[in-house]
Amino acid sequence: MSYEYSEITDPTYLATRQERNEPDYVLVRPTDCSQVPIRDPNWKSKPTVLTSVFKNIDSALKKFQVLPDDVWVASYPKSGTTWCQEMVWLICNDLDYQRAADVNLVERFPSMKLSGLFSRPDDHRPFKEVLEMPRPRFIKTHLHVGLLPEAIWTVKPKIVYVHRNPKSVAVSFYHHSASFTGYKGTLEDFTRSFMRDLQLYSPYHEHVIEYSQLSHLDNVLVLKYEDMKQDLLPVLRRVCTFFNKRFSDEQLATLSKHLSFESMKDNPAVNFSRMVNPRTGLKVPSMDALPENQRFMRKGKATSYKEELSLELQTEIDEWTRNKIKFSEHLKLFV
Repeated sequence: MSYEYSEITDPTYLATRQERNEPDYVLVRPTDCSQVPIRDPNWKSKPTVLTSVFKNIDSALKKFQVLPDDVWVASYPKSGTTWCQEMVWLICNDLDYQRAADVNLVERFPSMKLSGLFSRPDDHRPFKEVLEMPRPRFIKTHLHVGLLPEAIWTVKPKIVYVHRNPKSVAVSFYHHSASFTGYKGTLEDFTRSFMRDLQLYSPYHEHVIEYSQLSHLDNVLVLKYEDMKQDLLPVLRRVCTFFNKRFSDEQLATLSKHLSFESMKDNPAVNFSRMVNPRTGLKVPSMDALPENQRFMRKGKATSYKEELSLELQTEIDEWTRNKIKFSEHLKLFV
């Protein structure tokens, strides 16, 4: 057996799941992580929050064929993933802005969708979008390290991981869930559930730490959202070096402008305005037609959580982080 499944027994989740319109979550833990090159001899993969229908595709995921020229972008949800995808795709494709404008990012850089996370027909082919795309493949995932396809550790494709402050993640993930997956609880409800490691792809801290413990590998690059917001140009140079690409200062300045939040939020190839809402089946309205908090790209600020999270919740998240993190070098990832 590749995975162990266990039920969630948290009383608050069980009592409020239907009221908040949350999926039927289960905890999933891989039974063998011996190939994962994390140096900590005491590391064990923690159970991940997924939906019960993950069982439909667990074998296909484990045996997924990884290719050496694949490019993967990984993250916990709402950590700057789309921003990072567009950056990586353009750098790897020699700044082909025309194709980037003509083809939606979700087609150029599809997600490793856990087909069946939400109900799908029985004949739905797992990972269809990724399997049918031309090489080199660009693949997005929110999977924990221990849940990645087993071949990823021997084939060694390029992996870029991006992470973000937990307070920002909580707020952004809440609005995304309320707008796109029908979550009906409040921001406080969601944040407290997030702090109990009971949101999709939780636990959050372990997600970030596990990928950061792979940063010694030549094929893994770890980025921080806040560094990208503070000064994108040095990050662009790091990414170029990682992919053995060279561009002039002028080209990088143009790329930086293209990747600005103002540009991204108005770019229909990346802001989902050409897409269909998976919950309603309706075309997503233009970004200007939606209230800010219902847009796929809302504010694009590093500290916008201060405008929405109470001081009490901000303090609780900080305490949650300090209580969970044992080593000072890991704590630096979250401040």
